[in-house]
Amino acid sequence: MCGRFALSITPARFRELFGCPPPAGYAARWNIAPDSEVSVIRSGPEGTREAVLLRWGLLAPWMRDARDPGRQINARYETAADKPMFRAAFRRRRCLVPADGFYEWQKRGRGASRPHFVRLGEGTPMAMAGIWQATRLEDGTIHESFAILTRPASPEIREIHHRMPVVVPPEQWDAWLDPELRDPAMLRELLEHHPVTMDAWPVSRRVNSPANDDPALLDRDAEDLPATPRAVQGSLF
Repeated sequence: MCGRFALSITPARFRELFGCPPPAGYAARWNIAPDSEVSVIRSGPEGTREAVLLRWGLLAPWMRDARDPGRQINARYETAADKPMFRAAFRRRRCLVPADGFYEWQKRGRGASRPHFVRLGEGTPMAMAGIWQATRLEDGTIHESFAILTRPASPEIREIHHRMPVVVPPEQWDAWLDPELRDPAMLRELLEHHPVTMDAWPVSRRVNSPANDDPALLDRDAEDLPATPRAVQGSLF
């Protein structure tokens, strides 16, 4: 699954990588949590790309409350085209979710799960596959929300978690965003044949609280660093 991620690139780098400016209100963040407003990229007018802020936690078309407990932050790419909650969005409303990387928690026996930061092996920003939905709430307002698609984890991180976000390679971005491409088999094929190499390391449990949001969250956890040898006092005799 994917329950937290980071996006800290500059607006200029955002435009350079994704071919559109970031949305108004864009800011670097290192601990993006569900129910946040998140920068995503979707198809714009006349085949362009546009970046917008959407709420992370997809509402089904029939939901009328933005806090409905049934909203979902993730959807399995293998079955999204068949699930009533996701199938319309999967076929018609897809997006890219830019990220420096994401966090996963590794279960360690009966102890507390240990968070790790996971990124592409080359260290470049990624675009995670997403789907979005516009839902009319009970008060008549339109609520736009999204979910991140997941897949089986790459070999390098399977010991941390068995699922990970689907990473869309740059050469497939336009096809993934194309609203005219609606065939589920073709869409799944876009996502199936692009293995990626991942890199991961343990980070501080400070990331467990969304209130903590700073660059130090990406640092390797001090518990995982080799101990600094203590200076040994010489004998006087």
